[in-house]
Amino acid sequence: MSYIISTFLAGLLVSFLGTLPPGVLNVTVTRITLQQGRKAAFWFVLACGLVEWGYSYLAVRLTQLVVENGVIRYLTDGLTAVVLLIMGIYYLRKPAAQPVASQSDATPFRLGVGLSLLNLAAFPFWTIYTTLLIQKGWVSLMHTPDLFIYVTGIALGTLAGLWVFVWLSGRIRLLLTSYTHRIDQLTGLLLVGLSVVQSVIWLAYPL
Repeated sequence: MSYIISTFLAGLLVSFLGTLPPGVLNVTVTRITLQQGRKAAFWFVLACGLVEWGYSYLAVRLTQLVVENGVIRYLTDGLTAVVLLIMGIYYLRKPAAQPVASQSDATPFRLGVGLSLLNLAAFPFWTIYTTLLIQKGWVSLMHTPDLFIYVTGIALGTLAGLWVFVWLSGRIRLLLTSYTHRIDQLTGLLLVGLSVVQSVIWLAYPL
């Protein structure tokens, strides 16, 4: 029972925190809330959560293969360091996030699905973090129900994180405008630091 709770909470917490840094999704949901109201924002957030569920499910399936195979795990650890470094450089050089203007025939739900599907960074994100959580013993995915509990926690974390921007839409808009670039820089520095740590662990790992 404790593993079920920790698995759910780990997915929920990592997803929630991963949704908070400024990006296209949370900037866009802020604009939708201000222009169309919370009902429209709800459908946008729901669409994002459903796509995140699918991405995280595929990523976890790949992670299970990695954990069960020592050679693949070794190669993936090295790839993780590279991906973290690339993501860090991306955030350090990333321009300020801008909301995506919705077309007149694009409902908030369809817009949420479209933008979430384009957010391909979610796939390596969950592959990396799921591997780390399993290695630390914080997540157990030995059985299929555990996997569904974990990815459901991820989807709910995404919903909760985006709803923060809906709830505080007016103030968040000012915050995003003023501090997006600084937050991106801090995120980039953190990812580069994690890449360095992961590289040291990878080089010390016996094949």
